[in-house]
Amino acid sequence: MEYISRFYDQILKLYDIKIFGNAFDIIKVIIIAYIAKKLGYLLIDRFYIMQEKSKLQFSERKVKTLSSLTKNILKYVIYFVAVYSILEILGLKMGSILAVAGIGSLAVGFGAQSLVKDVINGFFIIFEDQFGVGDYITINNFSGTVEEIGLRVTKIRDFSGDLNIIPNGEITSVTNHSKGAMRALVAVSVSYEEDVDRVIEALNEICEEMKRDRTDLLDGPKVLGITNFKDSTVEITVIAMAKPMQQWAVERDLRYRIKKLFKDYNIDLPYPHMNVSIEDKNKKGDVSAERD
Repeated sequence: MEYISRFYDQILKLYDIKIFGNAFDIIKVIIIAYIAKKLGYLLIDRFYIMQEKSKLQFSERKVKTLSSLTKNILKYVIYFVAVYSILEILGLKMGSILAVAGIGSLAVGFGAQSLVKDVINGFFIIFEDQFGVGDYITINNFSGTVEEIGLRVTKIRDFSGDLNIIPNGEITSVTNHSKGAMRALVAVSVSYEEDVDRVIEALNEICEEMKRDRTDLLDGPKVLGITNFKDSTVEITVIAMAKPMQQWAVERDLRYRIKKLFKDYNIDLPYPHMNVSIEDKNKKGDVSAERD
């Protein structure tokens, strides 16, 4: 019994040493994978920084897209190698795992179809240059700025700060608002009593100032003239073509300058107002109101 007890103790010691050794090896694999990922990301960033100084240069938008994609691929490769190494440490041979996977492939095949669809669609999005990192786009009723394009998902952040993660396989329609010049349009309403020629003269003065002051204008601004007659106002439209994502800033600047200059020119911007007259109760008549 004493001999059996000592033999049993030796077995337990060896078993404990093996478990401890396996755990230590697994931790080493995880640490190496983490360092490899960080180092790989650093090398990718350095590569694209050096590329900017080379003769064959890509646009900043293209560099961000390719950098994001390269990091995404590297991440999946490192994860695969790490998992493979951990399975080997645990004594699970990949040959037997692949045999079991072959038997179960039919069961998971239908579930993997969406993954394959996401990857293929992601490849064509990048290959066809449908959009890139930094573009303002609309996907399936989600609008925002592209933060990342991966093999499986695309991430866009909207103006409220929410991050929308969309599988590439579900991207059926895309509107890219960042390609080409964007229209900035401001409709100015003035009363019928105003001198239209004087108003257009003031607007032309604003347009010339903006051409000198702003560097994000590609064309205009220019006054189109009278574009609409409303019940109590005449509508005059000013239009400009701006760089992508700058159209809203141009419109805000236009409105600010119009309000400021119209005050100097004594041109009134119409607004709803009501004239109220109150009669004495002892006299005939009721409270009357005249609305303009």
